[in-house]
Amino acid sequence: MWLILPFLITLIGFYGYWTGFKTAPFHWHLHGLSATLWYVCLIIQPWLYHNRPIQVHRKVGMFSLLVAGFVIASAVNMILVSLPNMSEFSPLYPVRYSLAFVDLISITGFTLSVVLAIANAKDTQSHARWMISTVFWVLAPGTVRFSFIPLGAIFQPKEFSDFPFAWTDVFIWNQVLIILIILFLMVKDYRKQQKIYFSYALTLVATILFIPIINGLKDAAWLRSFFD
Repeated sequence: MWLILPFLITLIGFYGYWTGFKTAPFHWHLHGLSATLWYVCLIIQPWLYHNRPIQVHRKVGMFSLLVAGFVIASAVNMILVSLPNMSEFSPLYPVRYSLAFVDLISITGFTLSVVLAIANAKDTQSHARWMISTVFWVLAPGTVRFSFIPLGAIFQPKEFSDFPFAWTDVFIWNQVLIILIILFLMVKDYRKQQKIYFSYALTLVATILFIPIINGLKDAAWLRSFFD
């Protein structure tokens, strides 16, 4: 049930996609719809596991693997399409390469989590946490966009430059929030099972590192060379 909350935040954060659904390019649809389906699968799978025959859970699991493939492929395509076409007036422009690097790490972590969830399918607790960790790998784009809805209502800027803070500031606030949520889940597991799951620990380390990557690397020469 708790997975419904990040799902709704992401849907609202990307409201621009849904309101402009008819005119959105195909690669947006491929990414947006596959990511939405992935969230839906994550939400219904635990319920199916407890309330329906295990065969139903497994069949939906096979379908979700196909969905995950589309999420991964479309996310990489979004990076390749968006990076060279970003406007210099975008608030993301000064950190476009480091942001693309973070996105690449995130989708790699998402992929790893899916693979290890499959590998640990017989270990229910580990399997579930690898699946849940996929949310944290890709949560920031939705929460950052969601944050600008109330911020826009409060400050009512005509241009993004009218905000009394930078885009990176909002990114950091959201990363800190995600870090706290992961820590909460880790502490909860440790209290109940005296165990720290590697899935959460790995996601936590990466989420922490994203802050210095965005703020420190920005558009470093080697990052430009790598993506170009």
